[in-house]
Parts: sequence; C-alpha cells; structure tokens
Amino acid sequence: MPSALSRRRLLGMGGALAITAAAGCSVPGLGSREPVRRERATCVPHTSLASHRRVAGLPLVYEIDGRRSAFRFDAGFFARLESWADGLAEVLPSRPEQLWTYGSWTDGRSACESWHNSGRAFDLARLRLADGSVVSCRYDQWRTLDAARLDGARRRYWSLAAGLHQRFANVLTYFYDGQHANHIHVDNGRSGNADSTFNPRSEVQVQAVQALCSYLWDTPVEISGQWDAATRTATGQVLDRLGLGVSMDAPGTWSSFLAASARRGRD
Repeated sequence: MPSALSRRRLLGMGGALAITAAAGCSVPGLGSREPVRRERATCVPHTSLASHRRVAGLPLVYEIDGRRSAFRFDAGFFARLESWADGLAEVLPSRPEQLWTYGSWTDGRSACESWHNSGRAFDLARLRLADGSVVSCRYDQWRTLDAARLDGARRRYWSLAAGLHQRFANVLTYFYDGQHANHIHVDNGRSGNADSTFNPRSEVQVQAVQALCSYLWDTPVEISGQWDAATRTATGQVLDRLGLGVSMDAPGTWSSFLAASARRGRD
C-alpha cells in the first residue's frame, strides 16, 4: 500500500489520478474468485475518460482529505453508478447529499490487474445524508461500537450493499478481505452494462446473501461464502417471508430480494 506522501503526490497530478491506491484495491480477479473470467481489466490513460465531480447530482468527496474532487470514469460504468445513485432517496431514511470515496480510476501501467485501471470501479467510503446522519462503509471505524449502535451501523451498511449488488456483480465488502474494511468496492467487470444476476459459485454474492439474511432479516446463518444446505434453508425462509418463493435461482428473485433488502435501510 502506498505511503501517505505518495498518495498526496499522486493526488497532485490532477483530481482522479491513482488515488484509489489508498484503499488497497489492486488485487487481481476482483469479485467472485472464480477460475474463469468473462473479461479482463485493461489499462487506459486518464485522458480517455471523462471527469466527474458528481454522481446523479451528488458531490464526490475524497475520503482522504475531505475535499470535493473530480474523478475519472468509463462512460458505461458511470451510467451504472448513476443508475444506482438515482434510487438512493427511495431507500434511505433521509435524502443523500454527498458520496465520500477513495476514488475510481488508477494508473495501472505496471500491472493492469484491477478494474480501477479501466475506470470501471469505484470505492465508496460513506454517504452523508440531509438529516446530518451518515451511512458508513467504514467497518474499520464502527466495528467496535456498542451493541445497539453496531447493529444500526451494520444494518445501514448491508442495506446499502444490497442496492449495490443489484447493479453490480462485483461488490467487495469487509468479508472479502481486510483491505476492504474501510470501503465497499464495486465494478462492472462481470456484469457490464446490465444488472447483476445470482451465481451460487460467487463467494461475494453468497457472503452478501448470508449477511443480509443474518443482519437484515433476522435469520442467522454462518457467513462462509459457501452456498451450502444451511444457507439455502435460511435463504428459502427469507424468500418465502417476502413472497418470492424459496429459490434464489428463479427469474427475478435475486433482484427482488436485493431491492427489498435495500429498502430495509429506511427502518
């Protein structure tokens, strides 16, 4: 991970240049950890990407220094991000006002192993809401809260993650590894310009299902990333409760389950 000095130097190169390195998102094969990838990330120069200071009207704030900043995005990925952000007001307890982030595009000329190098990834640190509250992806900060506040922070986190999972197949949370304890990473390397679909071999999607059942729907199950019998049973109970049948594989069930989970953030 680069030093604070190197991050400042990179930031000084112009807005979105290489700043996501601060969050540690440079691992290859982001997302499912499956042996076969549909597409590989490629390095693109920052000059080939449009610069944005807002997503769906929400100002972007750099988590490292608290300043409003511009970041570089691939056009298709940015459209997916805006599609997600457009619906936030419907699932949050208060209107969103700012997106705090570790960045988007990074310079990957030495490796080209991350979707950040393609401008097709985004690291979300927190959402600031109009009522003064925060939906925090900073698990590294709230994981030591007392029981009641921990439960509230965790429920908001996973409601937010549910909405992201609906739009993107690769959503990396603190369960993925320690580098993602301070942000949620999203990219469209697997799902492209479409909503995600459920794959029981995807470790991150199964982790999400297990966490949503446990933390939002009061149906605890071990968060193992394995689509085992216990997980299928717990998931079936939640789906039945929501009137969605009992199988996540049924058409539309994955999206409906995530939409219902995202709405739990209003509670």
